[in-house]
Amino acid sequence: MDDIKSIAINEILPHGEGFTFVDKIIDIDLGKSITALHMVSEKAFWYPHHFPGNPIMPGVLIIEALAQASALLALISFPEMRGVPFYLAGVKDARFKSPVVPPTELILMSFFESRRANVWFFDTKASLNGKEVAYAKIIAVSQK
Repeated sequence: MDDIKSIAINEILPHGEGFTFVDKIIDIDLGKSITALHMVSEKAFWYPHHFPGNPIMPGVLIIEALAQASALLALISFPEMRGVPFYLAGVKDARFKSPVVPPTELILMSFFESRRANVWFFDTKASLNGKEVAYAKIIAVSQK
């Protein structure tokens, strides 16, 4: 997609500033895959609490970041879905291979697998410096 840098993530995802875990879209192949970036910061709300003195990004937030990347893939690929509520409905086969320690750049990848009515299926993975640190199958539902 040529206009990838002009996509305003906060205009597509309904999450507030403190709970958006996609900072930039790196690449998108409409209807197929998305590669995005989350800047894992020492200023994150969870940093002083998980775990004090040895902070790591909570696995549930890595899953949330992957789900948000998946939602972006669907909402950008299928314009008729814009503005339609899109929710995380399930996570299967989630695995965390390495801790994500701030500050770092977490690469998020989501691959559209299929859609049955309003249920969407994605294969996702997160990586640091080319090394996979987490993966999961994401199931989402849309209200359309």
